[in-house]
Amino acid sequence: MLDPEKTLMFAEAREAAAVLRRQQVRNAGAITALAERLRREPPRAVVTLARGSSDNAATFARYLIETRLGILTSSASPSIASVYDAAPDMTGTLLLALSQSGRSPDLVAAATAAKERGAFVVSIVNDEHSPLFTLAEV
Repeated sequence: MLDPEKTLMFAEAREAAAVLRRQQVRNAGAITALAERLRREPPRAVVTLARGSSDNAATFARYLIETRLGILTSSASPSIASVYDAAPDMTGTLLLALSQSGRSPDLVAAATAAKERGAFVVSIVNDEHSPLFTLAEV
């Protein structure tokens, strides 16, 4: 029988706290600037944009944002932009784009369309050279 403590999943879970600490330190300046901007210009709504496991994280963020801040939060459908070439008015909204690679064409298309329609785009990605990182304001 497989020992759960010898699995890659267990090893990754065990590293989570240290990884979060490193990310917090590395991104402290960006996080502080973002917090200041959002205090000055609170969004009328937050829209999350993600796929797969990143969408699970976005759903958790939605619960935090709505319960802690009372700001309406919804999940965007990337295919609205990538398949239907449409985009709603995003004036005054915060688009929170989450992607491990930051390279999914549908997410990049949706984030681009949202930005063009007035969204303030914040990305959470693993790759600082990705298109999703590059197009985000933060």
